[in-house]
Amino acid sequence: MNVEKNLEEGVDHRPDWLPDGWVMEVKHGEDGAPYQYFVSPVSGSRFRMKAEVLNYLFSEMDERWIQSKESVSLTCGSLCPHNMQKAHKWLPEGWLVEIRAGGENMDKMFKFYVYPATGVRLYSKEDVLLYVKEMKITECDTDGQCDTNSPDNILALVEFNPSALPQGWVKEIVYRKTMEGIRKDLYYTDPVSQYVFRTLKAARSFLATGEVTKRQFIQRTSVHDLYSFEKSADLHESLHKRLTNNWKDATTRASSPKPRGSAQREKINCTGQISYSSSSILTSHS
Repeated sequence: MNVEKNLEEGVDHRPDWLPDGWVMEVKHGEDGAPYQYFVSPVSGSRFRMKAEVLNYLFSEMDERWIQSKESVSLTCGSLCPHNMQKAHKWLPEGWLVEIRAGGENMDKMFKFYVYPATGVRLYSKEDVLLYVKEMKITECDTDGQCDTNSPDNILALVEFNPSALPQGWVKEIVYRKTMEGIRKDLYYTDPVSQYVFRTLKAARSFLATGEVTKRQFIQRTSVHDLYSFEKSADLHESLHKRLTNNWKDATTRASSPKPRGSAQREKINCTGQISYSSSSILTSHS
């Protein structure tokens, strides 16, 4: 009994080697045994062992988190690589930016704001803030130019400040049509170096070591350049290939077009249930 009491008291005692600002948490397992967790005040990373904390400190990972945050806070003009993220600073946590192709010839791209937790899709900043404040859903109208009921024309989902990465990072899920279905490719963009990583593990490894492998690259057209527009824009030339396997279907659908008179133009209800976990969507981690 005394042994268990002494053990728990030892776990509750903050060790002298733990740096200032770090938090020590004590939790209990299902068997009642106490466990220590050491939490970085900068990144929120959690560790169980002293050796893990010391390795983390030696890697200077906290310094990279601070550098990422500071890079986003810098004042810059319209050509700033973080301009898109700064322009969407108002976007509430948990919301994503959805980019879809549209237009009569699939030569336009449209921007929506989606909240997967409730399946809501909205078309403007004002609509999102109204929903957050009053839970009112505004019907959006793309003038019949963009179909939001099919995954076939989704180009990308963009998430700002994804969890487990420093502020300023951007996660992009790129949608591509293949013979087997819709494939999703993940990309994580570092705001400091502009390097792009294909997995979260690779991104965190870079933060821990600063080492760049052959699998990392800098995109010719960054995620910020691609999607820095309001509501709609001409489809960027680099995005056409994502729809390559859709052209035949699009041509078939366009063979008997609907009348384009204003009275005939369809209003798209953007609040339909959203699901991005369909079995028809393939995820590539390569």
